[in-house]
Amino acid sequence: MNLAPKIRLALAAPALIIASATTVAYAQATATERRTAQSDLLPFKRKFAPANRVELARKIEAHCREVLDTVPTNTPAEHAWVVAEATTSDTNRLNRLLSSKEFARSRLKDTFSECLEKVALLKQAQAQQMRSAEAAQFISLAYTFNQDADLAAFAKRVDLNSDLSLTSIFRQTLMIAAMRTLDGRDDK
Repeated sequence: MNLAPKIRLALAAPALIIASATTVAYAQATATERRTAQSDLLPFKRKFAPANRVELARKIEAHCREVLDTVPTNTPAEHAWVVAEATTSDTNRLNRLLSSKEFARSRLKDTFSECLEKVALLKQAQAQQMRSAEAAQFISLAYTFNQDADLAAFAKRVDLNSDLSLTSIFRQTLMIAAMRTLDGRDDK
């Protein structure tokens, strides 16, 4: 019976355990250090009473501003290139555009700028206590994050530290907020 493979496995096991423990500890430390406005949003486990909906709007605004502030800005020449390439019918040029960092930066800037504009409208509706307008703005914000897989890919392409893979949860939270705004179930 050949014991060499078993001996090698027995010798390698402690190294694997140490490596795994180190990886887990590093991941936990990194996750703790990277507490962002996004992590403040998730999970939003409060009732959707009016004051909590105002807080939700504030947290979404903070998250969108944080992402917007960290996305690098295209130079004027890069912006002009993105605009020009977007009008072409040449599939090779379009493919090059869609896979470029310039396009990713442009889409991220557009999406999170739109988020801030919609949050401003949401806050206005909340201040005026217009329930249907507030619900509509929650839904509108949810649609802003409808392309969550693309946003995560764009963030990765431009080496953005923010994790945008959880935007689908934002969308769900926003839709629930819209429903609770309309039905008033959590207002009591």
